[in-house]
Amino acid sequence: MNGVNQLGYLIIGVSDLEGWRGLSSSVLGLELVPGDSRSTTYLRMDEHHHRIELRNGGSDDLEVIGWEVPDAATLHAVAQRLENAGVRVRSGTRDEADQRRVVELIGFEDPAGIRTEVYYGQPINQRPFQPSRAISGFKTGNMGLGHLVVHQPDLEASLKFYTDLLGFQVSDVVGPAGNPMGVFLHCNPRHHSIALFGAGGAHKRINHFMLECNLLDDVGSARDIARRQGTPIVIDLGRHMNDHMVSFYVANPSQFAIEYGWGGRTIDESCWQVGRYDSVESIWGHPELTELAAQMARTMAAAGN
Repeated sequence: MNGVNQLGYLIIGVSDLEGWRGLSSSVLGLELVPGDSRSTTYLRMDEHHHRIELRNGGSDDLEVIGWEVPDAATLHAVAQRLENAGVRVRSGTRDEADQRRVVELIGFEDPAGIRTEVYYGQPINQRPFQPSRAISGFKTGNMGLGHLVVHQPDLEASLKFYTDLLGFQVSDVVGPAGNPMGVFLHCNPRHHSIALFGAGGAHKRINHFMLECNLLDDVGSARDIARRQGTPIVIDLGRHMNDHMVSFYVANPSQFAIEYGWGGRTIDESCWQVGRYDSVESIWGHPELTELAAQMARTMAAAGN
């Protein structure tokens, strides 16, 4: 199926733009790029003009997900598939495409109401990426920005939407067979570009997004800087069970998390087999996830599952 092939960009509405700028430069090592208005800042991490747009005065939540396709034909095929399924699709304006630095885009909402865009025409900046601190850079290329985890009230409907209409493949599932709590999806060799989890009592669309470094030392130095600056680490260093990422999670001013990692597993479609995991517990470390897994187990036992 012709579908999306990478996570291209995120747009986040923020109430503390200066706080985000400080975290992005001092801890994450992203390059700050002036926005098209005083209320906007772009965050750059590779040859793209930007990967993240921060909009001041926002809801402190994810506002837009941007997925890339290789060409106009694929873009139009995705649009047609969405429309045939009854999804309202609109063509992006010239101003929107210019702001994203892309050739053409379409817009629609996913089953959770998250505004989603699909585009073609990578927004390349010929000037080399200039990190704001001494790091080796990020693992992007044909695997895109990284990944994100979003909350979906109707997990079954959302899974069908992302696989049948956008072309994602299932990597792994977490939770009881037949009633998963989360599903990890890929559209390129990265283990997952998006994970869908039941909304539960979530107050935000997004749980976290992940940036993958080229070197483990970059993760360690970021953790040291966060600790020195007093930036909250919400999940400490560990290695995930399913994607093997070594990472920690830092809080941001919008009160959700950013995962900062290295060493993620990649998928070979010719031999990949979907796995099912009982919980979100990691191979080692990530102590807060171990406690969360224990709480989930107690809740399920109390409910008789």
